[in-house]
Amino acid sequence: MRYSRRTRFATRPQTAIDVNNRRVLAIALPIMASNVSEPLIGLVDTAVIGQLPDAHYIGAIAVGALIFSFVYWGFGFLRMGTGGLTAQAFGAGDKDELRDVLGRALLIAGIIGLLLIALSKPIEHLAFSLMQGSEAVESEAAKYFQIRIWSAPFALANYAMLGWFIGMGATPTAFAIQLVLNITNMVLDAVFVLGFGMAAEGVGLGTLLAEVIAALLGFGLILRELNRRGGHWSLKRIFNREKLFRTFA
Repeated sequence: MRYSRRTRFATRPQTAIDVNNRRVLAIALPIMASNVSEPLIGLVDTAVIGQLPDAHYIGAIAVGALIFSFVYWGFGFLRMGTGGLTAQAFGAGDKDELRDVLGRALLIAGIIGLLLIALSKPIEHLAFSLMQGSEAVESEAAKYFQIRIWSAPFALANYAMLGWFIGMGATPTAFAIQLVLNITNMVLDAVFVLGFGMAAEGVGLGTLLAEVIAALLGFGLILRELNRRGGHWSLKRIFNREKLFRTFA
């Protein structure tokens, strides 16, 4: 019987390699997206502010976004470390530990976020002393920084929740949260800057609200997932010193 090459390839049975490749891509793509989320936020902020005629606005947002990328990079363990510990608990079928891992990560994210807010003035002073931009650039960058720094607890909580979803294998959910974060940031930036005529303050406010919205969405999705899976909270387990240090390690 004669058949075309196209027919032969179209009817090729699915192999274990094909399935494994899809599984790897399903995990890898959301992880890649989460790793570029912070630079992408800065890129969107810069692109929107670039619609204004004065060039110093672009420089200001670029400097401000660079500061946040550098500061948040140091807390990447909240995403990848949480993902690894969650995967271990998930594989062991330990429903209580799944909650505890998330609780510890969110606790650490909240404490670090509040510390960043409390130390915002020294951080701002150090960053601008190192970058040494023009007076106009530093003035607008300071406005952006002073507004966006209030999102630190929410931004770091997003790191923890993304790691938790990735560790659970719920990578589409993690990707959806990132998508909502970046689209909301883009829309709000455009509304405040192009619609309301704001400048650096508008971009900072748009990003602040986008990170809050993404965090609230993540919390809602996590509560739904935990209700479905069961388990119980325990402050004693969450504050276990050895496991808290393990989260940092």
